[in-house]
Amino acid sequence: MSPPTTDANELHGDSSSPRLARNGPTASVIAVAAFQFFGSLPILCLSGIALWGAARIFELRNSPTVSIVYGSAFLFSLAGIVASVGLLRLREWARTTTLCLATFPLFWCALFLILDESKIPRSYNIVRQIVEILFGLLVPLSIWWWVLFTRDSVRSQFHRD
Repeated sequence: MSPPTTDANELHGDSSSPRLARNGPTASVIAVAAFQFFGSLPILCLSGIALWGAARIFELRNSPTVSIVYGSAFLFSLAGIVASVGLLRLREWARTTTLCLATFPLFWCALFLILDESKIPRSYNIVRQIVEILFGLLVPLSIWWWVLFTRDSVRSQFHRD
């Protein structure tokens, strides 16, 4: 019987070894997952409560905009919570979902700001001001998530044999 051998990559601490790359999520992935979870949770609760209240007073039938706005917020936040758990488990679909969640709201804000032609003066248009602030927050956040999740070292953590 021969003695057990060690892999040369393990002896030299080479992190390019597939076995060592899957030990667990890095601190940056954990930070994104935590931010995504705790950022999505209040939106999920508030939009769920608003949908429940609108359904109870039959406002959903009279105003489809209410169901679209609150329903999409509910679904996006639910996807964010599910994806954050998937990120901690290093699932490829969670990485892809996170990239989509970093992109779609950014495009929505940009499209709203481009197409907004309300008759309300800009200084009194609270919705436009909120979207401008949201857009300003989403740009660096989205760029950070795209840079992080498209790096080869991070992508290799999510690939399975």
